[in-house]
Order: sequence, then C-alpha cells, then structure tokens
Amino acid sequence: RDTPESYQFNLNIQTEIRPGLLLEIGYLANLSRHLTANDLSINQVRPELLSAGNAQARRPFPQFNNVTMVNPAIGSSNYHAGFVKVERRFARGLSILAHYTYSAFLDDVESFTEIGSTGSYMDYYNRRLDRGRSGSDIPHRAVFSGVYDLPFFRRPGWAHNVFGGWRTGVLASVEAGAPFTVFSSVNNTNAFPAGGLRADVVGDPSTGTPSINRWFNTDAFRAPAFFQFGNAGRSILRGPGVVNFDTNLMKNFALTERFKLELRGELYNAMNHANFGLPAASVGVPAFGTIRSARAARAIQFAARITF
Repeated sequence: RDTPESYQFNLNIQTEIRPGLLLEIGYLANLSRHLTANDLSINQVRPELLSAGNAQARRPFPQFNNVTMVNPAIGSSNYHAGFVKVERRFARGLSILAHYTYSAFLDDVESFTEIGSTGSYMDYYNRRLDRGRSGSDIPHRAVFSGVYDLPFFRRPGWAHNVFGGWRTGVLASVEAGAPFTVFSSVNNTNAFPAGGLRADVVGDPSTGTPSINRWFNTDAFRAPAFFQFGNAGRSILRGPGVVNFDTNLMKNFALTERFKLELRGELYNAMNHANFGLPAASVGVPAFGTIRSARAARAIQFAARITF
C-alpha cells in the first residue's frame, strides 16, 4: 500500500526591535498524504440501493457479513498557520515570551477523540463527506509566559538569605474552542455503514445565546429520514474557548556549600476560570446541546526539594 507522506514548509523573519527584545513573524504548513486511517468497511450497500428489506442481499459481497480494509492509507490533512512571537531575553531579572498563532487544520480522517465519533466514516462511496475541520483545529491561540526575580532584599546578607531571592513565573493561555460534529443517535440507513451517522441540518445552529444548558440551536438538527445519510458536515460547530492562568513562586536556600533547598508553590488555573467541555452532540439523547463537563478547577501545589 502507499507510504504516508508529509511535506513541511516554514518561513520565518526575525528582527531585534531593541537590544534584548526580539520580534519574529512566521508561516508554517504541514501537508500529509496517504495517512494510515481507521479500519474501513467496503461492504456497504450503495446509496442508490438503500431501501427496506433484506439489505444483506444488496451488499457488494453478500456472502460475507463484512469486508474490511485494515488501516488503509487513504487519509489526508492540510495544516497552515501564521504566528507572531515577541521575546524579551532574560535581563535585570525579567524574561518574557508572548506568542499568537492563527491556523487552519483540515483532514478527512475522523478520529476517536472527536465527540460522538466511532473513529470511522459515514459513507464509503462518498469520502468527500468526511472532509472538514480536524478535531485538533484551534484557529486562535495566544500564550504568554514570564519569569521575574522579585526585587526584594537583593543585597548579600542574612536578610537576602531568608527573605530575598524569590522568583515568580506565569503561564497564561487563551484559545478558541475545539470543533465538534453533530451525530444522530439512531441509524436507519439500512446500509451497514462504516461509521456514525451525522444529523441533518434544517436551520441555523448559531441562533440564540450560547449557554451550558443550550450551547447551540438544537432545533436546527434532526435525525435523517429513513434510508438517507445526514447532510451535516464534520466539525461544523465549535465548543467553548479555554482561558488558563498558572503561576508559581520559588526560592533556593543554600543550606551548606553542597546542599541546597528549593521551596516552590504553584497554582494551576489560578483564577479558577470555568473551562467547559464540549456539549452532548447526538440528536435524540436527552442531554442534546447541553454541557455537563469542565476542565479541572484551581489546584494548589507545594513542594520542597533538596539538591546536592
């Protein structure tokens, strides 16, 4: 079978705005072909033959229950991104790194990580229906990090040894929500399809104000009619964005010439911001359109380490 291929491109331009302050603008791309995909059933009833009755007799290989290609090399993906980075190199006790990325990631290989996904395909005879945003498509992402030596008790002496030498760091990130696909909880195609059946779009999913009890307009979707595949594309909706702020405070104590004690306190999701998960996205289930999960709340960690 074909060997997976990956073509990577990048172009970066750097300039020093002033001593120690660097600006970088860049573009990068990753184009992949013949990707190894999930198992693919090739014994599906053709769409024009879908009807009631004995579907087994209408399969291409009616003498078999199923005929499967194991990990076929039929996938493809395109990733394009532009970014801006500003870096202040460590000087006078301070370093800063800020990075923003704008990107697009399309593929035709549905993964198990996509909500409601079976990790396979909807219609073997129309693979174009499977092309859409990747489950990893995050078009906007901004990251800020910094380290700062606190300017207290810097003069050598007992006060510096006890109260000085503290260092703090921050890591903040903001990113767009992950895409997700709306599926049907029942499959009445009578086609022995390879994967999950997507829903029909009958309205505008974006109407209304998103909330955890109704993240999108659920009335815009319905289960497909009997013996029909759904017309909804892959990953046409996007979940809540993510905002996170981590910080830490640390200090090294010289116990002897050989032994040193490091004390560290860390706060993860320090602002205790609610970063909600993806909504239930299967037409017909009671929780359809609601969000019932979230990432971890604030966590505080203290640590001590002796080095020698």
